[in-house]
Amino acid sequence: MDLEILYEDNHLIALNKPAGLLTQGDRSGDPCLLDSLKDYIKKRDFKPGNVFVGMVQRLDRPVSGVVIFAKTSKAAGRLSECIRKRQITKLYLALTESNGIIDYSLNRWSDHTDYLFRKGNKTHIAKQAIDGSKKGKLRLQTLHVGKSHALHRVHLVTGRKHQIRAQLSHMGIPIAGDRKYGSSDNFPVSRGIGLHAYYCSVDHPVRAEQLNIITSLPDDLLHPFNSEEKKLIVLSLKDVVV
Repeated sequence: MDLEILYEDNHLIALNKPAGLLTQGDRSGDPCLLDSLKDYIKKRDFKPGNVFVGMVQRLDRPVSGVVIFAKTSKAAGRLSECIRKRQITKLYLALTESNGIIDYSLNRWSDHTDYLFRKGNKTHIAKQAIDGSKKGKLRLQTLHVGKSHALHRVHLVTGRKHQIRAQLSHMGIPIAGDRKYGSSDNFPVSRGIGLHAYYCSVDHPVRAEQLNIITSLPDDLLHPFNSEEKKLIVLSLKDVVV
């Protein structure tokens, strides 16, 4: 498996995960990014025995984008602590159907807080706090609204399971191709769903510096828009402000 390395040093490595690939292995036994990375490092660096790779982030299988792995136990502990304390900025691009109930004020951030709970294999929204629910917060910025779809930038403040997928569906704008959460859109199967983790900023676990990791914009995420719309979207993404 070819790995797209976004950043690497002696302490960590950041990859661009393809949609459809597991971050970590599960009961299915399907290939996963974690095992592929271990094999890659073992062969590249001629390492005998087991290779340590600490997983500090994960993305849902149908989601693509930045995933950071630690290469030492010290880095794993410090990165995990940053995430626990929410000292990390994660930005996503979400392609949705454009018939929702949100206010499409372009480039204006809006805050959305809901109570999330798991039932079966889905995340649901409660009107108020209930037993077992957890508060989920995200910020939404609409970048462009087309005839059938809209593209949004999402700042994930809390990191609940399926949080973005559930909250956007609750707003009436399910992510394109996400049939689990109400989408009726025939999104290209190869892309998974229209959700891409394109930016991550976090303090380096060892050095006194901030890491800003960004991916390129996936072409197929823009498939509903014409050439002029695509140019406007690319321009709007040049400024990373939350």
